[in-house]
Amino acid sequence: MTTPNKQLRRKILEVISRGGSPHIASAFSMVEILNAVFRTMALEKIKDGARDRDRFVMSKGHGAGALYVIMHAYGLMGDDDLASFHANGSLLAGHASHFVKYIEHSTGALGHGLSPALGMAIGLRALKSEARVFVLVGDGELHEGSNWEAIMLAGHLGMENLYVLVDSNGYDQMGPLGSSCGIEPLRAKFESFNFATAEVDGHSEQEIMGVIQKSENKKPTAVICRTVKGKGVSFMESNVVWHYRTPAGEEYEKALAELND
Repeated sequence: MTTPNKQLRRKILEVISRGGSPHIASAFSMVEILNAVFRTMALEKIKDGARDRDRFVMSKGHGAGALYVIMHAYGLMGDDDLASFHANGSLLAGHASHFVKYIEHSTGALGHGLSPALGMAIGLRALKSEARVFVLVGDGELHEGSNWEAIMLAGHLGMENLYVLVDSNGYDQMGPLGSSCGIEPLRAKFESFNFATAEVDGHSEQEIMGVIQKSENKKPTAVICRTVKGKGVSFMESNVVWHYRTPAGEEYEKALAELND
């Protein structure tokens, strides 16, 4: 893990623990995915609110702690706002909210980010814009049928400006995905719906960005990012307890020590 990404995870640990929020393991699995997307997007147009700006939708809304830390790192959020995460009366709730500046769509009810993202992509195409729409989905929420309706339509329309990034950490809120309802083979499924599809190491920003930059004309892109839930802290990795648990006391100090190592 790179030093900058350890720093991002330390900040995520800090804000989630201070706010008493759950979902830290889900936040840790998506750090490199978020960083790769934000490195790719035209941020100045986003800051200016340009009509033809790139757009990002985090369908995996419970990872808001990671999203807000990344936004802060890229100058899209101030120190005071980030410090208010999950506090009473704060706009920065435990799930991503469009009431927060630069958030395109409220999410948290799983399975309902991809369809709005597709709508944005269709709108940008109608404007003849070169802007792109990136949507991050969790593998667990791919149990939801509305995702597959959107995937089917995106492939049919050849939405080359739509990028679906799957945080494939192999877990939902209750345990390993295969123990509830299997979703594999993901790559074959996306390809069958006319997506240009790749599987990558979800903790390698270079691999993720490489796929985004090689997107195919007339096809939407799916990037299946194989990740580790709780990545970066040994006792959180692939441990479903940390879907809801908030680190405090000795656990917080132990996690901080690992991220400082």
